[in-house]
Amino acid sequence: MPTPGLSLVGFMADQQQAVEHLKTSCVPDPIGKGDAALISDWNYAKSTLRKPVGNAGKPTLQQISMNDPHILQLMQVPWAGFFMPLVAQGATFQMVEIEPLLAFQFTVDTARCKNHCGTLTKPPTLDELFNVCLPLTQSNDAVHISGVGTRGAGTSIIIKSRSLNLGMILEGPLNPNAQDVWGIQWSWALPFVHVVRLNGRCYLHNGYHRALGVSEAGATTMPCIFRDVQDAAAVNIQPPATFDLPLLESANPPTIGHYAQGRAHKVALRATTRIIQINWAQHTMFDE
Repeated sequence: MPTPGLSLVGFMADQQQAVEHLKTSCVPDPIGKGDAALISDWNYAKSTLRKPVGNAGKPTLQQISMNDPHILQLMQVPWAGFFMPLVAQGATFQMVEIEPLLAFQFTVDTARCKNHCGTLTKPPTLDELFNVCLPLTQSNDAVHISGVGTRGAGTSIIIKSRSLNLGMILEGPLNPNAQDVWGIQWSWALPFVHVVRLNGRCYLHNGYHRALGVSEAGATTMPCIFRDVQDAAAVNIQPPATFDLPLLESANPPTIGHYAQGRAHKVALRATTRIIQINWAQHTMFDE
């Protein structure tokens, strides 16, 4: 089933890329809509972008003390090992202005925004912002695993979730002290709003749905983990799956403000699912 969303297709300079995006990532309305009509949609999306968002890439920042009660609790969560290395390398916690953040991601699923932020007061309280943007618990998205409880009945299992925050974090030998244990370890992505700075410009690295959700609830700033990075790959800029660095460093780059200010193109997005498949086998072979 399609899900409601927003697209920054108007920033795509290449007509064929825009048409393919509207055909494949989105569900055309009506289904089977021809290229000429999709080109018209692309041109309309370009017209809604209007002038650049003010201060793009240069949001205001206010550092959050490491002695803040919420941050102190965060340091004690069982999965702190996932983010403490970032803090040891210089990452800080900041209140960041939302709309000027650069957005390399083409789309946002507005249903996911409501899932994260639908119960917030308007405007959200500081406690609500902390709990949404720097939560004390990891994801509770549903996971479906085939073959559970049927050991010996097959040679593979599939792990499936609607959340793309699910992923493999380790593969190969799982314990360096026990070479007889090989496989994969899967977990959830760091559940934080995460902002990175490259060449003096700030990008939303993770947390697009929460950023738009809290903005629509009336917040102008949000808490995040913040760090400087050295290259576009560390930002997560991966063209052609994302906007490229020249556009993001231009005088008119895509920002969260384009999503929040109603400048993005309304679309129906194709639903996506994360699937991790694990296979195994045992063989007997002749020595000669």
